[in-house]
Amino acid sequence: MNQILDAQTSQQHALLFLLNFLKQRDYHFTVITPLSHQRILNRNNNTKSKDITLRDIFGWNLACAEKDLEPELFAILKENRLIHFHDGQWFSHVRVASLDNELFIHSSFPTIQHDAVFFGPDTYRFVYHLKQYLAGKTQPFKRGLELCCGTSAAAISIAKHYPNFNEMMVADLNPKALLYSQINASFTGLDNIFPVYSNLFGHLEGTFDLIFANPPYLIDADQRQYRHGGNELDGNELSFNIVKEGLPRLNPQGCLFLYTGVAIRPDSNPFLEELEKLMESESNVNWSYEEIDPDVFGEELDQPAYQHIERIALVLVKLEMMR
Repeated sequence: MNQILDAQTSQQHALLFLLNFLKQRDYHFTVITPLSHQRILNRNNNTKSKDITLRDIFGWNLACAEKDLEPELFAILKENRLIHFHDGQWFSHVRVASLDNELFIHSSFPTIQHDAVFFGPDTYRFVYHLKQYLAGKTQPFKRGLELCCGTSAAAISIAKHYPNFNEMMVADLNPKALLYSQINASFTGLDNIFPVYSNLFGHLEGTFDLIFANPPYLIDADQRQYRHGGNELDGNELSFNIVKEGLPRLNPQGCLFLYTGVAIRPDSNPFLEELEKLMESESNVNWSYEEIDPDVFGEELDQPAYQHIERIALVLVKLEMMR
C-alpha cells in the first residue's frame, strides 16, 4: 500500500513539474474536437517534418525523440511512466490544455480508455455560459459543487473568479479524474477545491448554494465514463438524475446550472418532457430550458443507437430556489 501511495505522490509531483515547466515557457493550447484533431494529425502526416515543439508533444500528442525534451523533464516523465516508447518514438500519456490563462492536465489522444479524462470544446462553452449566468447573480455563494467534474476546469475557473466560495466540492466516479482535478487545483494555488469520489450525490453531504454540471450525454457503445450518459432518455439519463437529485440539495436561493446535450426525436423530446413532469410538483422553483446550439455531434447520428434521432442540441437548464 505504501508503495502505491508513494508512486501516486511521485506522479503528482511529476505532473505539477510538467505544468510549471510549460507555464514558464508560455505554453498555450486550445483543445478542439477529436474529429478536427485527427484531421490535423492526418495533415501533419502528409507534410515535411519540422522541429517538434512543446505544443506538438503535449497539445497535439505527436511523437517525439528524447532530444526534443529537456533532460530533466524527460527523466521525470520517464521515471513516472508518463511517456511511453513505441516504434522508436516517445509519446506523452497526458495532454495540457489552456483555459483562462491556466493550464489543465487531461488524457492523451485518442481518448479511448474507459477512464479517460476529457477536455474539449464543451469545456470552454460550459465555463463561458456558467460565468455569464453567475455574472447576473447578486446573492452570495459559499458552498459549490461540480458534478461529473472531469478535470474540474469549471470549478477551478469559478473559484478563481468568485473568491467568496468557502468550499468547492468536485465529484466524479473516475479516480483518474479526481487525481487530475487535485493536480489542476494545486497548480492554480487554490486550497478550497475538494475532490470526492461519488456517484452523483451518493457520497456527498449537506446542501449547496450552487450545483453545476456538464455530464456525459451521449449513448456510447463502449460506455466510456466521460461520454456515456445512460441508455434511458436517449443518453440523458444522467442529466435528468442530476436535476432530480439536485433539487433537494439546494439551499434557499440556491441555483442548479446544467449544460448538456439533448437528443431530439422528429416529434418529441423525452428529456424535456420528463423535466416538465418533474417540475410540475416543484412550486418553489424557477426554471428554464434553453437551446444554445441546435446541432452538434452530427456524426453520432450514423450510430445504431441514434437512428431514431433527428439532431443533438446543446442545452442549458437553470433552476433557482425561491425564498
